Amino acid sequence: MSEAERSTGGLTRRSFLATTALGASAVAAGSLTACASQVDESTRDELAQTGEEGEKYFQSCMGNCSSCGCPFWVHVREGKIVNITKPDLTLPDGSKNPYQEICVKGYTNIERMYSDHRIKYPMRRVEGTKRGEGEWERISWDEAVAEITAKWNELQQKYGRESIAFIGGSGNSNNSVFYTGRLAALMGATSCASTYDMTGMMSNWTRMGFVQLTNSQNEYRDMLNSDNIFIWGANPTESMIVDYHLVAEAKEKGAKIIVIDPIFTTAASKADMFVPIRPGTDGLLAAGMAQIAMRDGFMDKKNLQTNTVGPFLVKESDGLYLRLSDLGGAEAGSEDDRILVYEGSNAIPFDEAQDPEVEGAFEVNGIAVKPAAQVLIDRINEWDLETISEYTDIPVATIEELAAIYTSGLSMIFTGFGLDHYANGQTAYEGMFALLDITGQECKHGAGITVADFSAPTAVGNLNLPTADLTDVMPGPTVYSSHFPQLVETGECGDIKADIKGLYVYNGNPIGNLPERQRWVSAFEAMELVVVADIFMSESATYADYVLPVAFLFERSDMIAGQSLFLKLTEKAVEPSFEAKPDFDIVTLLGKAMGFEDRFTLTLDEYLEGCVSNDVATAAGVTWERLKEEHAVFSYPEEPVVVGVNEFPLTATGRLEFYHEGILPMANAGQEFDQRKESCWFWEPPLEAWHENEKFSQYPLIFISERCKFKTHTMFNHVSSLQELDPEPFVKLSPKDAEARGIAEGDTVRLFNDRGYVVLKAVINNGCRPGVIVIDHGWEKDAFIEGHYSDLTSIETWPRYEGSNYFDCLCEMEKAQ
Repeated sequence: MSEAERSTGGLTRRSFLATTALGASAVAAGSLTACASQVDESTRDELAQTGEEGEKYFQSCMGNCSSCGCPFWVHVREGKIVNITKPDLTLPDGSKNPYQEICVKGYTNIERMYSDHRIKYPMRRVEGTKRGEGEWERISWDEAVAEITAKWNELQQKYGRESIAFIGGSGNSNNSVFYTGRLAALMGATSCASTYDMTGMMSNWTRMGFVQLTNSQNEYRDMLNSDNIFIWGANPTESMIVDYHLVAEAKEKGAKIIVIDPIFTTAASKADMFVPIRPGTDGLLAAGMAQIAMRDGFMDKKNLQTNTVGPFLVKESDGLYLRLSDLGGAEAGSEDDRILVYEGSNAIPFDEAQDPEVEGAFEVNGIAVKPAAQVLIDRINEWDLETISEYTDIPVATIEELAAIYTSGLSMIFTGFGLDHYANGQTAYEGMFALLDITGQECKHGAGITVADFSAPTAVGNLNLPTADLTDVMPGPTVYSSHFPQLVETGECGDIKADIKGLYVYNGNPIGNLPERQRWVSAFEAMELVVVADIFMSESATYADYVLPVAFLFERSDMIAGQSLFLKLTEKAVEPSFEAKPDFDIVTLLGKAMGFEDRFTLTLDEYLEGCVSNDVATAAGVTWERLKEEHAVFSYPEEPVVVGVNEFPLTATGRLEFYHEGILPMANAGQEFDQRKESCWFWEPPLEAWHENEKFSQYPLIFISERCKFKTHTMFNHVSSLQELDPEPFVKLSPKDAEARGIAEGDTVRLFNDRGYVVLKAVINNGCRPGVIVIDHGWEKDAFIEGHYSDLTSIETWPRYEGSNYFDCLCEMEKAQ
């Protein structure tokens, strides 16, 4: 295929290898400056004061990155967006809001809004053409709504209410998009829940319950109080670029930065120490560090006793906690049936103990028990340091050094969802949590763990409950996306039985974003009706029967609380382009056409006002009138949130839980489940991405996708100014792997396994670990020479969590003919 034939967004595709990085950056810098303002900074304020930049409206980005919804002003002149500028939000103490930067992607939102790639009108696939061929005919909104709802009614009458499935994503975190769930509930439709980063999120929630202020763990600002920051399983210079300044500021204050990663990243280049690790072994490294800390006298008994379930006695017979009812002292399940700990020579209720044991083995009334902390220690000690070194590919001396640094002062682990993308990701998170619990590096400022955007602040007062009033409605079943293709193929997933025939996709791009793409393509092909509501013609939209144009973020008002110290009410700056409508309006039209006229009576403003009509908002000083006037209202603690200091676990025990009594799988998909094994930290290798896997001899390369400054999943594709910086996908590989396959810089190569293949260009990079290849995440099919990188990946999951395990993948590479 010639270069001229592979064009996107008005740019002729050319090899990025033919352009120097300096040259590409210079071109892009010019493009982005023109896009952003077309004036230099010295005159920008003057233009704003004189009105030459027009009216300004408060808005917020929709990128699903570490700071979902960075706030900014958009400037309108003659009905067009002409500029984006940063706001000047300040905290109650007068200091600058640390979460209000605008990244290179954010500035391109003007270009995206006026992109030719937008869906302009409701469209129907031309009869007789195949899905994905791109043959469309324009129809009216009345036609689209009538035809879609007529088909939904037909399918539900024939196959059951659950035969229609709704699948959302994370392309927009604002309140109104979740109103779509109201229609799904009223229809009794099947809901397909996202599994993006689910292992990381569920590992956190299992440990400490769902907490509101950060969703989980410590807020980013607290890194400024740390002596040591371990960037581990995260790539913040690429995926969290608006928050990385906090790491840089901590380093300027004297914090030591350690990066643990299979790949030498930009963050690694700024660190004091870089430790390359074998993919999928992070939990073992954490266990090794914990072993050394205990050996060297750094076990914090008081932390285990008071902040964790460490002293709770576990019965060896069934793995459940010993309770008063086991000794005949209370009725099982009653409030008096308290968990017991061992103190002195007796088992007593945990809330009566002063100095309970956290180590040892005991017998209570003939029942063999151990403190939960001893169960954890036993699990950790199953691995000797030499074996940990062999599996992680990190010398014992380096593990010793890491442990010494970690215990030398206040240490923070800055992790992300890189660990999540191996099926055994829970072993990494729980290994890190165990390290915190054992050493007491938690429940104090400067210590603990941050977990990607799950540690970003969440402004309080926003109760977005689109189905709260539907108490008389029986919603349909929920299946996680990792098992949705299975449900389509077999009609069963655990206890769920459904003959899925219709699919409504909104706020996401499953074919472009989820693992094992060919299974998703097949699922779409099996449908009698596919409807996609989107701003842009995504890869999923090309497989639809109907596409519905959604308004851009500047074209509608909304509310957002996530990843912000401020609850924000955004303003519609311009009218929707062409015939686009907000998701809220689209769902209202469809809901009324389905016969639910009396359930869709609210305007958007009435709905948003209802989201802040609650006692929490009132206590925080948030009112609808104040939001309309100020746009952003501070509603968060002034000091950084730290679990155990000003945010507390909401688990059943009220403590941090490294031991999970009676743990059950996240969903029943018919899988085998070993409850005793899953109750406490353990380590097993990834399902596929492992050198001892039987597939390794045929497919000896681990494929991972790296986050990139120029994309957030697939949301910033086809942006011309970003394509100047990042014109086409490429695969990075080590010199050793290139030499073994006769591959030179710039060669076209083919990656393949038994699930699929992709053809693209190669870059030889000394920062790549031998045996590991890397492609930037977010590209869609039209960017590759042939195939698709997601065709390589596997949809298989761990028994406990429903995750999207993008990195748990083996493949081989060859020079393309």
